[in-house]
Amino acid sequence: TLGEALLFASKTTTRRGLVEEGNTVLDFEPEEHKRVASVQASLAHLEWKKNKVNLLDTPGDPTFFAETQNCIAVADALVTVVSAPDGVDPQTVKVFKAGEGMARAIVLNKLGRERADFDKALAEVKDKLIAGAVPVTLPIGKEDKFRGVIDLLNMKAHIYTPASQNPPAVEDVPADLSEAAKAARSALLEEIAANDEALMERYLEAGELSADEARAGLRKAILAGSLVPVFATDGAHNMGTHELLDLVADSFPSPELGRKVMAKSADGQEVEAPRDPNGPLAALVFKTFVDQHTGKISMFRIFSGRASKDATVQNTTRRSSERLAGLLALAGKKIEQIDEAAMGDIVAVAKLKDTLTGDTLCGGNLNHQFKLPQPPLPQISFRLIPKNKGDEDKISQAIARLRDEDPTLVLGHDEITKELMLSGTGVSHIDVAVEKMERKYGVRVDRAPPLVPYRETLVKAVQNIEGKHKKQSGGRGQFGVCYINVRPLPRGGGYSFVNSIFGVSIPKQYIPAVDKGIQEALVRGVLAGYPMVDIEVERVDGKYHDVDSSEMAFKIAGSKGFQAASKQSGVTILEPIMIVEVEVPEENMGDVLGDLNSRRGRVMGMETEGGVSRIKAQVPMAEMLTYAPDLKSMTQGRGWFSMSQSHYDPVPPHLLDKVVAASPNRPQAAAED
Repeated sequence: TLGEALLFASKTTTRRGLVEEGNTVLDFEPEEHKRVASVQASLAHLEWKKNKVNLLDTPGDPTFFAETQNCIAVADALVTVVSAPDGVDPQTVKVFKAGEGMARAIVLNKLGRERADFDKALAEVKDKLIAGAVPVTLPIGKEDKFRGVIDLLNMKAHIYTPASQNPPAVEDVPADLSEAAKAARSALLEEIAANDEALMERYLEAGELSADEARAGLRKAILAGSLVPVFATDGAHNMGTHELLDLVADSFPSPELGRKVMAKSADGQEVEAPRDPNGPLAALVFKTFVDQHTGKISMFRIFSGRASKDATVQNTTRRSSERLAGLLALAGKKIEQIDEAAMGDIVAVAKLKDTLTGDTLCGGNLNHQFKLPQPPLPQISFRLIPKNKGDEDKISQAIARLRDEDPTLVLGHDEITKELMLSGTGVSHIDVAVEKMERKYGVRVDRAPPLVPYRETLVKAVQNIEGKHKKQSGGRGQFGVCYINVRPLPRGGGYSFVNSIFGVSIPKQYIPAVDKGIQEALVRGVLAGYPMVDIEVERVDGKYHDVDSSEMAFKIAGSKGFQAASKQSGVTILEPIMIVEVEVPEENMGDVLGDLNSRRGRVMGMETEGGVSRIKAQVPMAEMLTYAPDLKSMTQGRGWFSMSQSHYDPVPPHLLDKVVAASPNRPQAAAED
């Protein structure tokens, strides 16, 4: 909503787009209209005070953080938007920290809504984001009485009314807010002066700074990253946007003064990337998407030089050349052909043959490589079940195309059912991918949670167990006998076969067959049909027949011997244990801890900083299949977690029968079917 308000305030658009009405420039995909929220980064540009501003709008949903961090990597400045009624959530903290080292501002938005409290939200910003955050504007009125802002640099009230909104009417500061405005201005000037010795001397002598001095000092402090200005806005009603745009034009860095960007040179050294508007091109592709009419589109930021239509450039990441046919300026879904773009621009090009997200494009003899941040690892997986039988290949092809747009999607196979399985960073991520797959490629699927990849193992060691296969039905028979010892190995021990008897009990050519028969039995499992692990088998004796023995006979004997040994040893089931790291608002920590305990979790550590609690725990995978929506419910969408496999542990005895009964591979189930 704020991005739409900035486009409207700058007269880039003639009407203010509203997410709720589905008429926005920046949220244009059907999946975004359905959710009334961004699910991908989008680009638009505007002009303010004769400056071109490239505006990257990113999703607030932590599921799509990869989009956000890629945009931060190519931007010169970051505006972090905080919903005043809702306060600072862990994702906001994460985004704000990702912008360390660059010019930053904070916007307290939605001040016209119920429960919006500027002072409370500001206190939370100081506590959770940065203590040195300083208001540059103050709100006039609260909730539905919010009607404008006080510009603290000029000490004027800017009143937004339907008749005078773009620009607002400039008036004197209301008398009832005069003292609060003076105190806030003094605090702002003190912060500005603290970052400049000359200004500090003048401020201490005169107790005041001129508007020009304050504006110059503010720019210097913002560029140094030592001051973060705070703005009062309501994007839905276009309030406070002019003041924010003034700051963007006056205080945010030009491409020449942006933060230092590092690249890898041709000899592998890390160097500061050049910033020469007349030098060779150096650009980073940070996003790829597919347009129905134009095809594959690569969005890139120009850090140095210029990009020209039809120019040939080098993809230094893939060691290939590309032609920039179809250079494009984007405004949401609107695509405009352009002839060239300058340093600092964020533009796009159609139909590059080899280039993917994260690749570097260079001109001339430049051979640098930029690098995007490491993308988040997949946290959740779903089996994809085609609605039309035989569509598996179509699904694979569709996901491959979606992965060009979103490399955080991972396609694999369920270990148990062998069905296609799609992994992503959250439920919303998977849902959006499934919807896009149907809309763009006509492939329809149902999704189902993955099956837990349980394992089986032995309980105790047993010795001298016979495995015998004897069959006589006329003609040549089958005969093989082996004697084995088995014992469980420590977790992660895998499988080991030891041949301890060397001699004539079994000819050496049949020993591998015994091993093969045992390994085939391991794969099938004994108790519930899950693969068996962490087992050592020792062959200690055997018998053979000169005529009737064969590799097949000894393979069957090995399998029978292992099954007999398993029955005597006893078999239990192992379940995967996950390392789970959760970030939630401090006030939700108690509920989340209680929930993890109810999932048989074991808390390994916890800490709270800046109002965000971080919990690390070990939890069985079986208990985590519905965790994403459950955490969202517990934290009103403000929680985030990551999950990776740690090890296997035995299933508790009271749950063993339930796990066995639920196995789709158990021997009894096969017999019943």
